Amino acid sequence: MIPSAIKQALGRNLMAKDDLIKLANRLGPVYNCVAHFEALEEKRGYDNGKQFPTNLYKGGTQKLLLDHWLSDGPDIYVLDGDGYNFDAGVAGCEWAAFLRVRDPSAIVLRVYPKDRTAKAEHILCQLLSSLIFNLAVLVPEKVDKVPDLCKTNFELLAQGGPRGIDAGLRILEALPPLDLNGGRMLCIVDGLNRAEEGNTIDKVKQLTAVLGRILARNNGRLLCTMAKKTVST
Repeated sequence: MIPSAIKQALGRNLMAKDDLIKLANRLGPVYNCVAHFEALEEKRGYDNGKQFPTNLYKGGTQKLLLDHWLSDGPDIYVLDGDGYNFDAGVAGCEWAAFLRVRDPSAIVLRVYPKDRTAKAEHILCQLLSSLIFNLAVLVPEKVDKVPDLCKTNFELLAQGGPRGIDAGLRILEALPPLDLNGGRMLCIVDGLNRAEEGNTIDKVKQLTAVLGRILARNNGRLLCTMAKKTVST
């Protein structure tokens, strides 16, 4: 039997998954985070025989996405609909649902900015928060306590702005290896370019790099889709 003093010492070095989820849940109402069902489970009728959209199948988009999923690399793939005459966000949404049915062992996480009219800085905070909000449910029951998984960083992210973005990146970077039950993971970030504007461009690059490292630790792939740019009149 482990002495109580040792148990207490071990406890001080560990953090319960539920405590991390509670911190992440505070971001939900602030940034209208993508719900867990939509981000991780939604199948959009593919489990009832629905077929992948014909225009995306015939245009070769489905093959591109499947090749990325099955390949040994690169780990990060960018899908830009402007060059293929389709909405890349629709492709990301359909692919997430399709893959959940066709590869049931896969963990498919998809997030996107719900408020597309917001400024780039706010959209980046939305994406960061949705990622943290949903990744938190995939961590083990006990995780190592690290300084960046703290209440202060979650509060800073909830406040937004440059300091909030930096705090969100620190939280993401600090997340432990995920508990995927031996499955592979695909993370889809739709409309990532909506978060790019002036002083946020470097932060978006940092987000992509952080996600790349997270997925490398978890045998995963990262798919980023680019929203169509609107033409000013």
